[in-house]
Amino acid sequence: MGHVPGTLSMQSIPITVTPTPPPGIGGAVSTMLSWLYWIAWVAVVGAGLFGGFKIATGDYEGGKKYLGGAIVGAIILAFLWALIGGLLGS
Repeated sequence: MGHVPGTLSMQSIPITVTPTPPPGIGGAVSTMLSWLYWIAWVAVVGAGLFGGFKIATGDYEGGKKYLGGAIVGAIILAFLWALIGGLLGS
């Protein structure tokens, strides 16, 4: 089959993409994500304690909001790596 001027060739070109970070950045990004993960856990525990304190002092509605947020946050953080792995298809 010859080439027709003004048309695109529909040939397949194999492209291989490897998901690797640029040199020297992988360790820094991993460290930063680990710190963010632990800070998020501290925030979840803090929200749970603050919600319990608010309930103990009589603010039931405000305390329930904080406790509910802490529970949802804990569930999300507990399954975070599985969610990321599922979204990235690994």
